[in-house]
Amino acid sequence: MLYNFDIDSIDRGWQSGCLQGYVSENYHTLVSVFGEPDHVDPSGDGKVNTEWELMFTVSERDFAGEPVQRRVYATIYDWKDYDGGERSRNSLSYDWHIGGSSTEAVDCVKRAIENHQLVSA
Repeated sequence: MLYNFDIDSIDRGWQSGCLQGYVSENYHTLVSVFGEPDHVDPSGDGKVNTEWELMFTVSERDFAGEPVQRRVYATIYDWKDYDGGERSRNSLSYDWHIGGSSTEAVDCVKRAIENHQLVSA
């Protein structure tokens, strides 16, 4: 879990992972924060219709107080709606899945949304 960190950049990137958590948000907010999704067509098995593949560069402080940068990979996706993305892209709030190799993916996605909302306000 990330506690005291800054997001230095958000780029496109993918690394395999699995479900780490959720974020309840509408599609338009996610597009505003992360740009257009990387995939908007049903996956081969039809389980995912909308997906962002993200690479966060984050800075934390080490024990000596020095900044340390590293990458956290995350995916945001709808799961098993089998409707071509209709529900996830048109709901006022949708429980998007967040994938990654640790819960740090969830921390980064939520922090990016919070920071964007603060700037936009």
